[in-house]
Amino acid sequence: MGFKVNEKKFRKVNKKILSFVNNRLPKMVLKEFKDNTPRDKGNARSNTKLKKTMKGFDVIGDYNYSGVLDNGEYPNPPKAGTGKTRNGYSTQAPKGMSEPTIDYTEKTVTRYIKRNS
Repeated sequence: MGFKVNEKKFRKVNKKILSFVNNRLPKMVLKEFKDNTPRDKGNARSNTKLKKTMKGFDVIGDYNYSGVLDNGEYPNPPKAGTGKTRNGYSTQAPKGMSEPTIDYTEKTVTRYIKRNS
Protein backbone atom coordinates (compact mmCIF):
# COMPACT_ATOMS: atom_id res chain seq x y z
CA MET A 1 0.00 0.00 0.00
CA GLY A 2 1.41 3.38 -0.91
CA PHE A 3 0.52 6.91 -1.78
CA LYS A 4 1.65 9.53 -4.24
CA VAL A 5 2.77 13.04 -3.41
CA ASN A 6 2.55 15.87 -5.90
CA GLU A 7 6.08 17.13 -5.34
CA LYS A 8 5.47 20.52 -6.96
CA LYS A 9 2.42 21.21 -4.79
CA PHE A 10 4.23 19.89 -1.69
CA ARG A 11 7.18 22.25 -2.24
CA LYS A 12 4.83 25.21 -2.85
CA VAL A 13 2.82 24.55 0.33
CA ASN A 14 5.98 23.95 2.35
CA LYS A 15 7.50 27.21 1.10
CA LYS A 16 4.31 29.09 2.01
CA ILE A 17 4.25 27.63 5.54
CA LEU A 18 7.95 28.42 6.10
CA SER A 19 7.38 31.98 4.92
CA PHE A 20 4.50 32.37 7.39
CA VAL A 21 6.52 30.90 10.28
CA ASN A 22 9.56 33.07 9.55
CA ASN A 23 7.83 36.36 8.72
CA ARG A 24 4.30 36.80 10.07
CA LEU A 25 4.18 34.42 13.02
CA PRO A 26 6.90 36.09 15.16
CA LYS A 27 5.05 39.43 15.07
CA MET A 28 1.77 37.73 15.92
CA VAL A 29 3.40 35.88 18.83
CA LEU A 30 4.97 39.08 20.18
CA LYS A 31 1.59 40.84 20.06
CA GLU A 32 -0.09 37.92 21.85
CA PHE A 33 2.66 37.85 24.50
CA LYS A 34 2.27 41.58 25.13
CA ASP A 35 -1.52 41.23 25.27
CA ASN A 36 -1.10 38.52 27.94
CA THR A 37 1.30 40.67 29.98
CA PRO A 38 -0.29 42.21 33.10
CA ARG A 39 -0.51 45.97 32.86
CA ASP A 40 0.32 48.33 35.66
CA LYS A 41 2.36 51.21 34.33
CA GLY A 42 3.19 49.68 30.91
CA ASN A 43 6.89 49.06 31.59
CA ALA A 44 6.69 45.31 31.02
CA ARG A 45 4.85 45.66 27.73
CA SER A 46 7.08 48.41 26.38
CA ASN A 47 10.27 46.50 27.27
CA THR A 48 9.23 43.20 25.70
CA LYS A 49 11.03 42.76 22.39
CA LEU A 50 11.49 40.23 19.61
CA LYS A 51 15.07 39.04 19.07
CA LYS A 52 16.24 37.10 16.02
CA THR A 53 18.43 34.11 16.86
CA MET A 54 20.17 31.40 14.85
CA LYS A 55 17.21 29.05 15.39
CA GLY A 56 14.43 31.60 14.87
CA PHE A 57 13.06 34.25 17.21
CA ASP A 58 12.89 34.79 20.97
CA VAL A 59 10.53 37.01 22.93
CA ILE A 60 12.68 38.85 25.46
CA GLY A 61 11.30 40.53 28.59
CA ASP A 62 13.99 43.13 29.26
CA TYR A 63 12.98 44.05 32.82
CA ASN A 64 14.14 42.63 36.13
CA TYR A 65 10.81 41.12 37.22
CA SER A 66 9.98 39.27 33.97
CA GLY A 67 10.36 35.84 35.59
CA VAL A 68 7.98 36.74 38.39
CA LEU A 69 5.30 37.92 35.95
CA ASP A 70 5.81 34.93 33.69
CA ASN A 71 5.14 32.59 36.62
CA GLY A 72 1.83 34.39 37.16
CA GLU A 73 3.05 35.88 40.41
CA TYR A 74 2.92 39.45 41.57
CA PRO A 75 4.13 41.15 44.76
CA ASN A 76 1.91 40.11 47.66
CA PRO A 77 0.52 42.43 48.88
CA PRO A 78 0.59 44.70 45.81
CA LYS A 79 2.99 47.64 46.07
CA ALA A 80 0.36 50.13 44.94
CA GLY A 81 -3.39 49.80 44.86
CA THR A 82 -5.45 46.70 45.48
CA GLY A 83 -7.05 43.99 43.44
CA LYS A 84 -3.93 43.12 41.45
CA THR A 85 -3.32 39.83 43.21
CA ARG A 86 -5.18 36.95 44.72
CA ASN A 87 -3.01 34.97 47.15
CA GLY A 88 0.14 36.35 45.51
CA TYR A 89 -0.90 35.52 41.94
CA SER A 90 -1.77 38.10 39.33
CA THR A 91 -5.47 38.55 38.59
CA GLN A 92 -4.63 39.77 35.07
CA ALA A 93 -2.32 36.88 34.09
CA PRO A 94 -2.63 34.00 36.56
CA LYS A 95 -1.00 31.59 34.07
CA GLY A 96 1.78 34.03 33.21
CA MET A 97 2.46 35.03 29.62
CA SER A 98 4.39 32.13 28.08
CA GLU A 99 1.84 29.35 28.59
CA PRO A 100 -1.10 31.19 26.92
CA THR A 101 1.23 32.42 24.15
CA ILE A 102 2.46 28.88 23.44
CA ASP A 103 -1.14 27.66 23.25
CA TYR A 104 -1.97 30.52 20.87
CA THR A 105 1.07 29.72 18.69
CA GLU A 106 0.20 26.03 18.43
CA LYS A 107 -3.40 26.82 17.46
CA THR A 108 -2.35 29.47 14.95
CA VAL A 109 0.20 27.26 13.19
CA THR A 110 -2.20 24.30 13.10
CA ARG A 111 -4.97 26.49 11.69
CA TYR A 112 -2.62 27.96 9.06
CA ILE A 113 -1.40 24.53 7.94
CA LYS A 114 -4.95 23.18 7.68
CA ARG A 115 -6.06 26.18 5.63
CA ASN A 116 -3.09 26.12 3.27
CA SER A 117 -2.51 22.44 2.58
